[in-house]
Amino acid sequence: MAIEVANAVFLYPDGTPVLDELSFKVPTGSITALVGPNGVGKTTILNLIAGDLELDEGTIRSDTEIGYMRQNPGFDDDEQATVRDAVALSLPKNLRPLHDDLHRLYRELADGAEVGADLGDTLERWQQMGGYQEEGSWDQITTAVLGERYADVADRPLSTLSGGERKAIILRAYLLSSVPTLILDEPDNFLDLFSKDWLEAELRRTSKTVLMVSHDRTLLTNAVDRMIVLEHNGSWVHQGNYATFRRARRERIERLAKDLSLWQREERRLHRDYMRWKEKAGSSEAAAQRMRVAQARWERYRDEGPPELPPPEREINPQFRGSRAGKEAIRITNFEVPDLILPFDLKVYHGDRIALLGENGVGKSTLFKRLVRGDLPDGAEVRYGPNAVAGYFSQENTLPDEDGSLHAILGREYPNDQVILNTLGRYGLARHARHRYTQLSGGQKARVQLMFLEREEPNLLFLDEPTDNLDLESIEVIERVLLDLDATQIAITHDREFTRVFDRWIVFDKDGLVGEVLDREKAIRIVSGRRFSLLDEDGVKLLTRY
Repeated sequence: MAIEVANAVFLYPDGTPVLDELSFKVPTGSITALVGPNGVGKTTILNLIAGDLELDEGTIRSDTEIGYMRQNPGFDDDEQATVRDAVALSLPKNLRPLHDDLHRLYRELADGAEVGADLGDTLERWQQMGGYQEEGSWDQITTAVLGERYADVADRPLSTLSGGERKAIILRAYLLSSVPTLILDEPDNFLDLFSKDWLEAELRRTSKTVLMVSHDRTLLTNAVDRMIVLEHNGSWVHQGNYATFRRARRERIERLAKDLSLWQREERRLHRDYMRWKEKAGSSEAAAQRMRVAQARWERYRDEGPPELPPPEREINPQFRGSRAGKEAIRITNFEVPDLILPFDLKVYHGDRIALLGENGVGKSTLFKRLVRGDLPDGAEVRYGPNAVAGYFSQENTLPDEDGSLHAILGREYPNDQVILNTLGRYGLARHARHRYTQLSGGQKARVQLMFLEREEPNLLFLDEPTDNLDLESIEVIERVLLDLDATQIAITHDREFTRVFDRWIVFDKDGLVGEVLDREKAIRIVSGRRFSLLDEDGVKLLTRY
């Protein structure tokens, strides 16, 4: 057994329980997904397994070294971190200090220091301990992600890369390393479709043991053996993938609801029996004795408590209103970003649901940000419908004002405490009213963003990776909301299942071309290729000006 968690208990410093008697096993060689609502403690569990946190009670065991790819890998200096630092995150523990020593010595050598003997000894140990074998994959990684050899990009600052490029480099380094057991926190976030396809294929063929947190339904269907499901009132294991998960969860909820109903019925029967004998207790000692027996039986049953409660079918309940923004919601003319997007035109009609697709770094998020800020390129024109109210969901999960508790932040927008508490309740955040925004998980932050978006009552939505941090149930709810919403929706997404919500698919390529693909499956196939060109594809309506 690669990982075993037994009776794990973990409390926040204020005593609030995060995990209570949690137990599960991750079999050697399995690909296991850890899923559950936002804020239920998934990342906390990964941190505990990795040793970043300590249990209050219980045990965690592993029979191998574990590599931990964090959702947001930190560096001593994020501004100075390089591609070299990124790939080094995946090194086995015994090689990391050697790697650091080597590059410190190389820097000192470049500065004229006499370090030849120390450098030679360190290189020899690096070779003996398998360092060169680890390095062997780094060319493959940077060539696939950046199109250049490792030696040419090793010193490139990570800040110059897109979020997807950084994530792809780090993820590939872990999956190609020699560490036998990996825990991966949201490995698919920020990845384009090409990298997601690579991740699926690598997980299917790897001999490593992998425990990962993911909400990508295609990945959970195609690459996972089993799922550990956390809920706010317990946990369970689904011995299958996402293809059978929804039915299994529904059947479990129905079974738990039935068990609860039977328990409640028996509790009421025992209570009635006690009350019946209580009325007769004064008539004889025998009746009083029967009353005491019935009371003890009822109290014992009541005190043992009900069986596991069924989780809520729906944890969030957005209430977007939408409205008509005119026949033409937005018209973009001659929009260009030098060295990124060639001039293109786009008309969007009321009610259109448009997915913007393409590799990372081709300008999709740049387009959104410039439209929202009104920072238009020279010669570009953007005309909105007469009643258009635009709303923007950012993949960075940031708010204009993040100072204070969540309740205080909402208090600047909502009229009174009752409205605030009702809104937090609809988004499954009532228990977090006093938490700071920065203390929330990525998925909880995404819910807060949706809350603020709802407050604006937009009828033209710009959604940048809206499903990236949301849990499975929340994603499905948002899909239903968007399908029913009388509003225009334009979304950037790399979520293959989410693309089914849309009826138009706009593709951006690496050469700055923009085109519309009429068929969803064809659009997915095109953008799943690395460095594709729209000029090589049939059936694409080019929107780029010539």
